Amino acid sequence: MGNISSSHTFTMLTPNFELDQTDDYLILKIKARFANVKNTEIDVDGNQITFCSYPYYLRLHLPGELKETSASSGFYDWDLSIFTFNINKVNPGEKFADLNLINKFLEQPKTYQSFKPKPSIEVLKKNNDDDNNDVDDEDNINCYFLQVPLSDQNNVRVKYGFGNQTQDGFNHFKGEFFGIIEISGIDDMDFNQRKTTQYATEYLEFSDDHYLADLMTEPDELQSILDFKPFWYNTTCTLNDSQKDILKSFGNKEYLLSKDDKKSALLSLVDIIYAYCYCIRTNLGEENCESAWVINKLSSTLSWFRIFETFDETIKACIRRSLCYPLYRRWELSILVLSDVRKVFGNGCVCLLTCLLDIHELFNKSDPRYVLNQLYIKDYCIWIQQLKSTQFDTIVKLLFNHLIVKKQVGFNLEALEVAAKTVGEDLAILERAQNSNNIVSKLQNLQISNNSLDSDDDEEESAE
Repeated sequence: MGNISSSHTFTMLTPNFELDQTDDYLILKIKARFANVKNTEIDVDGNQITFCSYPYYLRLHLPGELKETSASSGFYDWDLSIFTFNINKVNPGEKFADLNLINKFLEQPKTYQSFKPKPSIEVLKKNNDDDNNDVDDEDNINCYFLQVPLSDQNNVRVKYGFGNQTQDGFNHFKGEFFGIIEISGIDDMDFNQRKTTQYATEYLEFSDDHYLADLMTEPDELQSILDFKPFWYNTTCTLNDSQKDILKSFGNKEYLLSKDDKKSALLSLVDIIYAYCYCIRTNLGEENCESAWVINKLSSTLSWFRIFETFDETIKACIRRSLCYPLYRRWELSILVLSDVRKVFGNGCVCLLTCLLDIHELFNKSDPRYVLNQLYIKDYCIWIQQLKSTQFDTIVKLLFNHLIVKKQVGFNLEALEVAAKTVGEDLAILERAQNSNNIVSKLQNLQISNNSLDSDDDEEESAE
């Protein structure tokens, strides 16, 4: 192991790599098929590792301190084209968290940029006071805070995108994206207009007939959908090589979000994951040509650029859209998907990343939904790796304790169901009456037939 100059950083490729650990060592594996093994260099400096083997360059910032000792080692497997380095921990027994979230440890760039935001944000310096404020903000994102309306609605009046960091992103387009976004003139529509227009549109597009048809007819495949166990129940989520490559290509960023923006970002994440869980469950774990449409359509965040104020408002929006637009519109199904969302958040960051990366792939294949990746999904993939697990635990707790009833959703669901039940009972009465009439008619016909036979017998006896 030796020192390395950072002059190589602008000409080299980032290799695929994996991180693991024992009580005493951090284990770094780097796949470098075309590496110049003879001139390979690696440097360990506190929590930073720098690797160079032309044409590859990698710089990592780890969550704990490391040191090179005589026990540290490294070798290259010529058959697999993999470097393996065992580097001593300064504090043996220390557990380095989230080593499976590889791009979390890539060197952060100094600027943050999203889909043509105004203004862009540059991180110049962080002092100890800033760090303390960040900790306070994280600790204050709790169940109570997620139920309190935004403190400053004016700050998000015409903003959208991840963390409400984008504005004026669509002024130069002439309708290319309005097939996936349900509002035109987004850059001129404020926070409250988006909300009220969405509600009005959903009331107009809710179909009494479709809802009652699903309620009364019980589609054969519905029970299979209700009984289905998606992957988040059956397996421990891990990222495959393709997903790791995508994360690596995203790099790492530092997001400067206000408390309100953090809250709305968390609530919109719930909304997006709900749409994804609904899609996966109703397709029995498969994906099809409609999957991207379903996720886009069911998510208020992705279709209306909705900014949520409270957790209750978020759940209400999820349920409403699940009863308006997809093929299956059953209350029991919509509520069951909330349990799916709770399980995904309960599984933690890797499970959430698996869902988001799947959405990212679907949207990239569904032009022009790639713009939703630029506006939301890519940044979510990076940002959630920077959150504490307590943030996910808060969402799980809210979902566990949350109770939503049909009256809260609107659409007069209870009245519709009562009317349908009454009609059903009337039809049953009519059917029973019809059956009774049929029985009487059959008895009468039978009696007539018997009388006819008796008459024939009498005539035969008289003849004899």
